[in-house]
Amino acid sequence: MEHEVEFCTVAAQCKTCQGALFTACAKCDGGPQTELMVARRASITEWFGRPHDLENFLEKSLLRIETPHLRLAGDVKELREGKKGVSGHLLMHRVARDGELVAKKIAEHFQVKPKDYRSPMRLWFWNEAATHRKVMLHFLGSGSAGDFKWLGKHPRFSAHCGDNTFKFDASSLHSLGVHNVGHMLISNLFVEMWIGDMQGGWFDSGSAHWYEEFVFKRVQNHCIDEIAHALDYHKGIWRSALRNKMSKEDEAVAVLPSLLRKLTGTMMPVEHAQAWSFYDWLVHNHTDTLAPILKGLKRNIPERELFPKYLDMNLRQAEVAWRLWVQETYPKKEPRRKKGR
Repeated sequence: MEHEVEFCTVAAQCKTCQGALFTACAKCDGGPQTELMVARRASITEWFGRPHDLENFLEKSLLRIETPHLRLAGDVKELREGKKGVSGHLLMHRVARDGELVAKKIAEHFQVKPKDYRSPMRLWFWNEAATHRKVMLHFLGSGSAGDFKWLGKHPRFSAHCGDNTFKFDASSLHSLGVHNVGHMLISNLFVEMWIGDMQGGWFDSGSAHWYEEFVFKRVQNHCIDEIAHALDYHKGIWRSALRNKMSKEDEAVAVLPSLLRKLTGTMMPVEHAQAWSFYDWLVHNHTDTLAPILKGLKRNIPERELFPKYLDMNLRQAEVAWRLWVQETYPKKEPRRKKGR
């Protein structure tokens, strides 16, 4: 798993390889990889010794992992996964690996170039509530107990892993981290702006759910204050539920006019599912419109102008096309899933 990240403090402290993940051959004067190994060790040593704002603030060393898009840190030691124990080190590597998978998928969908992001996404996982609160007040300006994110400019996310919502459950924290990577990447993409509080909630929540579902095959998280909402819409497995719901509804009662006006924090569980599905329709049928629609929403341009320009449809036509696609594509009944999935 160390090969999947750029830097890790655990690997950096390895006495055998010093984080390079390979060593020189003891039987010869050095092979073709020796110079690469020496350069890699020097790079790791420089990174490991670089001042870190969280470590300076807390006055202690932290577990830290870096990838091209993510900066993870924390002090959580042990979590549970069923009847087994899981280290905080492993949790952060899982979030890093799957967070980069989300970044790769977003890059495909939005034709992302390196300059399109303004900063890395920071995710922090804490063992104690007191540490989480201390960090929250200083770096995020909030006193939220469980988890909280700052979106747009310099995205940050912090979670107390022992909160009553998570209870040191590795699987829950894994999906929570990946879900929030989706939020942060979309908020920082092109323009540093969170659209969830400016009537772009459907895109903000729909995209975060879509990338979470892409990784985990179900949705386990709501988008604002995961503490406040129980996942109560068909256990996060939405295709057949939405197909059946939409087939029974009167088509004259449109979903989009109401959904497109919602802020992320005001959406009900069924609206989260609908936003995910509408984003799903865009991904599969109009991928090239995702970037211009997001850019337009960040300029506060309404969908009634964006859809005709980029989808060549008004709101009503987009709803009809989306509903038809759902009926033709989603299953009437969800396939059997393996236990735990």
